Amino acid sequence: MKIILVLLFCSQSICCQYQRKIDSLHNLYQIHKNKDLQRAEKYARESVFLSDKNNQDSLATISHFYLAENLYKQRQIKETEKNITTTLKLAKRLNNEQYKALSYLMLAKINRVNGNYDLSLINLNKTLSIAKKNNLYNLEHKTLISKAILFKRTKNAKKSKRVLNQILKNNRFKDTILLSSTYNALGSLYFKSFHLKDSSALFLKKGIELINHTDNDYSKTVLYYNYGDLLLQNKKEKEALYYLMLTEKIAKKNNNFKSLFYVNNALAIYHHGNNNYKKAIEKYTEAFEKYGSFVKNPQIAHLYWLLADALYLNKQPDEAYLYLEKLIYLKDSLFTTEKNKTFEKLQTEYEVAKKNDQIAFLEKEQILEAKQKKLIIGVGGLLLIALILLVFIYRYRVKSQKIIRSQEKELYAKEKTELEQAQKIERIEGYIAGEEKEKNRIAIELHDGIGGQLSGIKHFVSSLPKNNETAVLQKNISTVSKEVRLLSHTLSSNYSLQQSFKNLLKTLQHQYENHFTIEVSLFPEEAIENIANEQKLFLYRTIQELINNTYKYAKANLVTISITISDEIVLILEDNGIGFETKNTFNGIGLENIKERVSTLKGTFVLDSVLERGTSIIIEIPNTHA
Repeated sequence: MKIILVLLFCSQSICCQYQRKIDSLHNLYQIHKNKDLQRAEKYARESVFLSDKNNQDSLATISHFYLAENLYKQRQIKETEKNITTTLKLAKRLNNEQYKALSYLMLAKINRVNGNYDLSLINLNKTLSIAKKNNLYNLEHKTLISKAILFKRTKNAKKSKRVLNQILKNNRFKDTILLSSTYNALGSLYFKSFHLKDSSALFLKKGIELINHTDNDYSKTVLYYNYGDLLLQNKKEKEALYYLMLTEKIAKKNNNFKSLFYVNNALAIYHHGNNNYKKAIEKYTEAFEKYGSFVKNPQIAHLYWLLADALYLNKQPDEAYLYLEKLIYLKDSLFTTEKNKTFEKLQTEYEVAKKNDQIAFLEKEQILEAKQKKLIIGVGGLLLIALILLVFIYRYRVKSQKIIRSQEKELYAKEKTELEQAQKIERIEGYIAGEEKEKNRIAIELHDGIGGQLSGIKHFVSSLPKNNETAVLQKNISTVSKEVRLLSHTLSSNYSLQQSFKNLLKTLQHQYENHFTIEVSLFPEEAIENIANEQKLFLYRTIQELINNTYKYAKANLVTISITISDEIVLILEDNGIGFETKNTFNGIGLENIKERVSTLKGTFVLDSVLERGTSIIIEIPNTHA
């Protein structure tokens, strides 16, 4: 017994010792993560090794995330993805909402780097949902910055600007480093527009003012470089050189090799523009020989082009020709890589379709074999019965009748279930069809009946003597006529199908503009008009019903609608209202009808609401035109 107690004590002591060691490594990582990337990576790798070795899942979750975060900064994307996948798996097992959300955010960044923009947006929306639900304001801030960068990458500068301005207006976002990143993103957004470069400089300077009050060297190199590059383009060379040299000094100190590539490239361009070709060649060469492995091939290709030009102007045509050859080879390689990606995507889609066909064929084959077995058993039974009919006729009858009754009961139960399901679907579809028919009837009545009567009254009033009273009356009649026409159009399914989906959403925005703001995000925008009419009408009626519920119950001032279209149509509707207890609240007939309709379309419906935080509804249905 004493030996067992001693062993237990020793085991716990060793476990505590490892835990203290891992905690110490995490602290060291936090100290150096924005100062020395190589040193921080060393601490992260050591903590991963110890936490995995000792099955410390909660510590392993943090360790793998720290390593993924560090590797992403160094653009080691494959290893980043491996570690963040482990983080997400552990976070789900431990039900750790914070690291689950951080994992989705990192996956969104990886998707963006790899050009998978639709997956990136889906992961960003997952992160936002968890961050809002758990009041993780800094994480919400980070995610919105990533969303703005994604919109910029997909050539949607207007949405990117709107998201960044919303961040600056939100008093909950107070983190200095994140605010400096927000200003950096705004400055980069205006960077390419010549007439907006003054705005770009203003935002970048605000970012620098904020980051100078911190010890975050990683963010300093980003802001200093962007500002120095902008000054260089604006021919403010003296001030530009100050910020570029400062960037180089900090990056060398912190082993930030990616920033060293860009700053050497910028310094080379400066010397190139001042006809100091020898110095330019030296800087170009240093950029790709020392730090080229930390950037992607398109940046290397651009550097080859600039270096070839500098060599040619420095009267080194042979070397210039050599780098032009390298440029052509790299361009061919990039084209081949892109072509291979497209081929792999098509190959994957083909394999999936082929596999699905094989599964369907095997299922049919299994059904046929089952039928054949039943037939053989039936025939064999009949032959056996025929042979022993004279001896065991009574016994056979009893057994046969029992079997028949049992089979009849099973068949009856199965048919009853199928009939009930069919009737349920038929009732839902009938209800929807009836509802649409009644809405169309009311729309016609409003338009032709009440609308016509209002036109007659307006005509009559216009014939009366002109005075203030008749003018006010005529104005009120015009207002009522517009409202009746808008309501008629809203109710009519024929009108809804004739209009573009964007116009229908604009009508809803106008209808509720005096009550709350409706923000709409469609991705990709052009795809919404290519979906099936049935799905278009379903989406519009669903959004109508949900917004009406928000108007009646939520007390919100902002509603965001996001529709993402790929193989599935994903609708996300969120408000910042008072929320409600989903477990203790009875859902109205409108929500129940939506759930039933989603079920008939073989989709999923998820409702999440938090008191004083708002409500989120996510609906996914298959895209029949995908």
